[in-house]
Amino acid sequence: MARIVIGSRGSELARTQSGHIAGLLREAHPGLEVEIEIIKTTGDKITDVPLAKIGGKGLFTKELETALLEKRVDLAVHSLKDLPTELPDGLCLGAIPKRENPLDALVSKSGVPLDALRRYARVGTSSLRRKVQLLAHRDDLAIVDLRGNVPTRLKKLEEENLDAIVLAAAGLNRLGLGDSITEVLPADIMLPAAGQGALGLEIRSDDEEIKQLLEKLHDPGAAAEVTAERALLSALGGGCQTPVGALARAENSLLSLEACVCNTTGAEVLRADLKGACDDAEAIGRLAAESLLREGAQELIRGAVAEATGTPQSLAGKRIVVTRPREQARRLPRQLEAHGAEILEFPTIEIVGCDPNVEIPAADSLDWLIFTSANGVRYFASALERQGRDVGEFRGAAICAVGPATAGALRRLDMPLALTPNKFYTEALLNTLRTAEDTLENKRILLPRGRIAPPALPDALHHEGADVIEAVVYDTAAPEISPAEAERMVAAQPDVVTFTSASTAENFWASLNASQQERIKACATFAAIGPQTREAAEDLSIRIRIEPEQHDIPGLVAAIAAHAQATVDLGEEMDA
Repeated sequence: MARIVIGSRGSELARTQSGHIAGLLREAHPGLEVEIEIIKTTGDKITDVPLAKIGGKGLFTKELETALLEKRVDLAVHSLKDLPTELPDGLCLGAIPKRENPLDALVSKSGVPLDALRRYARVGTSSLRRKVQLLAHRDDLAIVDLRGNVPTRLKKLEEENLDAIVLAAAGLNRLGLGDSITEVLPADIMLPAAGQGALGLEIRSDDEEIKQLLEKLHDPGAAAEVTAERALLSALGGGCQTPVGALARAENSLLSLEACVCNTTGAEVLRADLKGACDDAEAIGRLAAESLLREGAQELIRGAVAEATGTPQSLAGKRIVVTRPREQARRLPRQLEAHGAEILEFPTIEIVGCDPNVEIPAADSLDWLIFTSANGVRYFASALERQGRDVGEFRGAAICAVGPATAGALRRLDMPLALTPNKFYTEALLNTLRTAEDTLENKRILLPRGRIAPPALPDALHHEGADVIEAVVYDTAAPEISPAEAERMVAAQPDVVTFTSASTAENFWASLNASQQERIKACATFAAIGPQTREAAEDLSIRIRIEPEQHDIPGLVAAIAAHAQATVDLGEEMDA
């Protein structure tokens, strides 16, 4: 064959990638004539709608595949992350060249990395996968939808009051814009899209001549990596706009695969990590998917699809009062809003630091350091700083974190974790510690916590024979709530009031007069995050109707959504 035609999208990046493949073909086959035909795709034509809202697969590939099937082009060059896992009949991947850096990159206006961005920084991305992993790491960020090609997005960073944007490192490198990268985001913060950084050369299945021409461009290691990642995505039933991250690494004949599935707010993250032979890449991907599905991945993906396609949500039209402190409250409202709820912020506690001279023993005198909240992490670090010490002193300690928010706060301080319990109650934590230690007897354990934290955990550790040191590093106080604020909240006639601690319930009730208490009881259903919160509320004659089995924010949201659905189902049954 003396001449071949490559089909390419028209963006600068696509043309650069197609030009790269054309150069490799000319180098591998001297005398071969290679032309590039530009074809505009649906994803290129629609630039004013978030990708997740457009829906469907093949946004950036369908027109190229049509040109292939009609023999107007001989091969199509794709960013493999944009290529659906199921190809049309008659088409196949002819080669996967050497892979570029598969990770995502942060480009910040001020040149500071992700963890140094200001609180509530505005970060631009059009990817749901990137959005939810950013929020899982830092739930204070304001994520702004950002469409356009790479140069357009870089321009918008300067023009649209953004603090940073997230792009694929591969695209920036291929365009010669690698110097603009502030930070390549590590995989433990953000796993890339399946196939990211790789190019897929799609051809007609029966075109043996093109297959032979492409053999010299094929990289077996890259092929094994993307085979595992795409097998995972296929088994999960996800597409390029679902919150699924995957990264496989081939080294010699061995392959490792990390994967995650997140909910649409980043508050719940499921992870899998498998290793095996490169020859078993597809099986490794399927096994990782099966592991995630057992943990509930299908429900998270279904929720993402429902949100992207505008499917009616279980809490649509419901007004829900959030009583958490404002600096903590973003995660709960985001999850409730993902179900369609309208949020009424009514914080009834605020977090304050305690005596900065609180006694904190030396790290080398401890067997375990256990954090049960992100507040514990934040104020522990603050107390150390005020004492002229550095949290880095404890980086070599055995650290246990309860809950994803706590783990995230520790990761931001570069504190390695030894244990993270799967469940967030006392017995689960004890069981996790027992797996690491033959006995807890005489183990010295430091618990940085709040002044009114419940005694269940230290009591249980004492019962196991541990030497427990409680460092009170923060306290809660009741904020000043004016009668007018209380009246506005009650007059809004909320459907649900949420309590996430005993203090939120007690201070909520104290902020209302007798008339307001009766009115809120008449219109609202009360939800408590766990038994201690429920008991505190019921001591005030507040009847708790919603209490999750899993005593955390995702569990609370799921219980509220389930209660709303059960109410709808009951109403339909009575109507029938």
